[in-house]
Order: sequence, then C-alpha cells, then structure tokens
Amino acid sequence: MMLTTAALILIVTCEVLGQDCKVRKYSLDMAPDSVDDQYDGCSKSMARKVETQYLNKEISVNISGFGTAWKNGTKKTPVGKDNLAINHLIALDVYTGIHVYNAFNNAVRAGNKEYKNLTFGWYSLHFWLTEALQILKKTQKGCKKTYRGTNAEFNNSNKEIRLGSFTSSSLDQNVTKGFGNVSCFEIYTCHGADVTKYSQYPHQKEVLIPPFEKFIVSDVKKRDQDDVWCETVYMLKSSGIQSNLNCAVASTDSQRYHKSHSLSRHIRGGRQELLSDQHNSFL
Repeated sequence: MMLTTAALILIVTCEVLGQDCKVRKYSLDMAPDSVDDQYDGCSKSMARKVETQYLNKEISVNISGFGTAWKNGTKKTPVGKDNLAINHLIALDVYTGIHVYNAFNNAVRAGNKEYKNLTFGWYSLHFWLTEALQILKKTQKGCKKTYRGTNAEFNNSNKEIRLGSFTSSSLDQNVTKGFGNVSCFEIYTCHGADVTKYSQYPHQKEVLIPPFEKFIVSDVKKRDQDDVWCETVYMLKSSGIQSNLNCAVASTDSQRYHKSHSLSRHIRGGRQELLSDQHNSFL
C-alpha cells in the first residue's frame, strides 16, 4: 500500500464533512513524535519480546483488522524466502494490503510516547517490517530514485526532514499520478527497500521507506517550471538515519548497549531517489 507520510495522511475532505473549509497544510519536519526505532544492537532481544509478549496479544486485540490480516498472511506465506523469515513476509503482506496500513502509519507518526510507555499497539508489525527492510537492503545495493504523489499541501521551512512513518513510493512515476497531483515527491532513498516481490499490489513497484531515514530538501519545483508533474514537487535526497527510539523497548542489556553508543545514529546516506505516497493510498 502506498500511503502518505509526515503527518499528512489523515485527509478528510470538506465535502464529506459537509463543511466549507480551507485545505489544511501539513508540515514537513523532523517528525519528532515518530516511532523510529531501528533496533540497532537489540534485534534479537526485540524479536524474543515480540514473539513472547506482543504478537499474540496484538493479533487478539485486532486493531483495524491487524489480527485477521496476520492470520490470512500465514496462509499465504508458509515458508521464508530471500533471507526473510515467515514473519517478515507476513508483515510485508499485511502492510501492503488495504486494511491495516492507514491506522498503523497514523500510530507510527504520532506514537513516540506510547511506544516508550509500552502502550503502543503495533510493536509486532513495526519490528518485523523494519527488520524486513533492513534484510532486503543488504542484497539491494545502492540507492533508489522513487516517486510519491499526494493531494495534500505542505509547509516546508526546513532544509532537513523525515517522513516519520513507513512511506510508500514507486519506482514508476506514472504509478503515482493516480494518487494525487497537488504535492508530489521525487525521492533519492538509500534506506528504502524494493518490496515489489512481496506486495499485494506488485504493479505499483513499491519502495518502502522507513521512518528513521533523513532527507535534505534539495529543491522545490512548481507547475510553471519545465517537466513538473504536480502542482509542487519536493526533491528529497537521503542524508542518513536518525533513530531517537533505538532499542527503547528492548531488554535492559540492549538498552545499556544503546545508551553507550548514543541514542541516535546519524549515518551519512549515499545516493538515492524518492517517490510518492499511497498504496491504494500513495499519499
């Protein structure tokens, strides 16, 4: 599913509400409330925690149909492949479906406090999805140029931003045009992974970008310029990683490791390119 990022996603039209109102603008910033754990140094302990404490509970609670989608995914992915375990494949299947990604990304965008307070409702999907992207990136060398289309408007006074959620983009600019032409993104991502083979919608040629990747806004183009395919096109170039919540929920030993290696890693990204946002919602 291609979904919109950076706190823009919940766009409810005035027509639906029966109100005469102006279009709301969203901020492109460093997404300070994002659940951006990258599990660096604690992936094994977090996997145990997810398997023993969170997964069965979250399946049972079934937020936005997560439990149902997960059970359906187990029927479609009986074995692992491409260095991905079964749970990685199920997570990709669940995310790229039509039922879960919206509620999940809204929670990821704003759930920083809940995550630390152990009241976040999506520990399992967040962990397995993050690890799946990291595994895929080990075999998908280099950075990628992707695209994302939205019908949202943005304020941008920041040179460096994060998208703040798992952000869908496409290798094919034409795919994104059906998801919006108000604000679009051309993204050079070095930490996003091509999930085409594992998506419920492989024709979307999706590259999924993690919430902890940072970008420089290298340019902003308007419709009156040559070859601009939206009202506004934001040109983003990967500038590394910022994971403020790294290992925040993992075991005590992992947290000691995390603190001794600093709360956030700032990794200089290589070359890469961006997309648009939306699966059945490339916003």
